[in-house]
Amino acid sequence: MRYLKILLLFLLTLLPFQLQAFVAPAQVSVESQEWGDASPADVQTVLQSVIEVISPYMAGRNFGAITVRNDKGGPISLYERGATGEYIVLLNVNGRYWAQLAYQFSHEMCHLMSNYDLAPRNVSQQQWFEESLCEAFSLFTLEKMAKHWETNPPYPQWQEYAPKFIDYQQDMYKQTHRRLPKGMKLPKWYKQYAEALSADPVAQGRDLNELVANQLLPIFAAKPQTWVIMNYINLGEDSDDKSLNKYLSDWQKNVPSEWSETINTIKQTLLNPS
Repeated sequence: MRYLKILLLFLLTLLPFQLQAFVAPAQVSVESQEWGDASPADVQTVLQSVIEVISPYMAGRNFGAITVRNDKGGPISLYERGATGEYIVLLNVNGRYWAQLAYQFSHEMCHLMSNYDLAPRNVSQQQWFEESLCEAFSLFTLEKMAKHWETNPPYPQWQEYAPKFIDYQQDMYKQTHRRLPKGMKLPKWYKQYAEALSADPVAQGRDLNELVANQLLPIFAAKPQTWVIMNYINLGEDSDDKSLNKYLSDWQKNVPSEWSETINTIKQTLLNPS
């Protein structure tokens, strides 16, 4: 595992952030046929649109083949790869709910970008943070999808759907459980829930992740290109120190220097009680 982390860090230093022409950084194939009244071809079109929208934040990486299945066990990215080494992503969408589809798929793509398979099954005891980060990324992606489909939808008749991405985003963003208790700052809240989060990355049915996501989102919204730092998480060396501070410090050590200040801001937001 350590060798794979070192290799990926080395490769990331060689990859350009900006490509001369768009080359899809992932090739999505839809395996399931049962998507309610949505055709698999339309589902694949939406998923490829998500890839196009989030591609600027992939640090020039190519994730190769990704097989997507509709499954009640989703949404989840499996640790096990397919027969030819492809990623396998399960989604749980029934019908032509493109916003829900984009929301789930972008969340799972965030896990791939965050090197989830190099820190499997909560080995870091900080997988909850990755989950929270990916929730924030999925909300961000919905906004990007709305803007993209407003001017460049996959099909002209889909342009009218663009506002629904924002509607879906706002319906979630405004949920009561995503707000901090009145008068409480995030470090105090985190101290209260740190043990539960370390033990279960999706404690309380993801309500805790979603609250943290709402607090992280403005940091990235102020400078969207900062999302590239997701590609450098989960690359720290294994140690007995499983603290959040160690996890974030490893992340900070591995990102290019121009993004280090963003992680400082995240540290302050989560850990500085002042």
